[in-house]
Amino acid sequence: MGLFDEVKQNVTVRQAAEMYGLKPNRNGLIRCIFHNDKSPSMKVDRRYYCFGCGCTGDAIDFTAQLFGIGLKDAAMKLADDFGISCSGRGLPQNRRSVPIKKPEPTPEELWQKKYLRCLRAYLDYRSLLLEWKKQYAPKTWTEEWHEKFMTALRELSVVEYYLDILLFGDQADKEVLVREKRKEVEKIEQCEREDKGDRHKRTERCHERNAPDGR
Repeated sequence: MGLFDEVKQNVTVRQAAEMYGLKPNRNGLIRCIFHNDKSPSMKVDRRYYCFGCGCTGDAIDFTAQLFGIGLKDAAMKLADDFGISCSGRGLPQNRRSVPIKKPEPTPEELWQKKYLRCLRAYLDYRSLLLEWKKQYAPKTWTEEWHEKFMTALRELSVVEYYLDILLFGDQADKEVLVREKRKEVEKIEQCEREDKGDRHKRTERCHERNAPDGR
């Protein structure tokens, strides 16, 4: 079974929405992230459907649109985030690609790119802060608080406030936030890259410690 089939079989849109910080109400509805939705109109279950704009799709489509990435990258992100192992991640390599000259992006496309970059950064940062809050929480009352635990306590509410604006705020508020937080987004992206590097090094050290003698 290929990557796309594995992901579609194992991850519902509702699970993806909750993973990335969108909480459905008791009717399984969220505010549609594809248009300026005043009240929840997108039904999320195994697939999604918006009663307002009519958009529909599966978990891969949802993730691709949410983060502004391609379908393959969206499938790989879901597989990584949900711990899905699949040997068929690659796509066929024997297909000839025909170079296509892309048209110059419109102002709306440029704005959308900046907006999605900002949204993706804060969604990923929220996940990272939640991980820090859990991983570095003190085990006893006397234990000194880890710097990353304190960062999570300090910044989680702020990040969630920014995400509320980016997902559900007025267009003017979104534009102001994206413009003012450009430098901060760059720092967040750097922070996330460094954290992934640290985790990779810890994994390598763990493998070295557990390797049999003489390997």
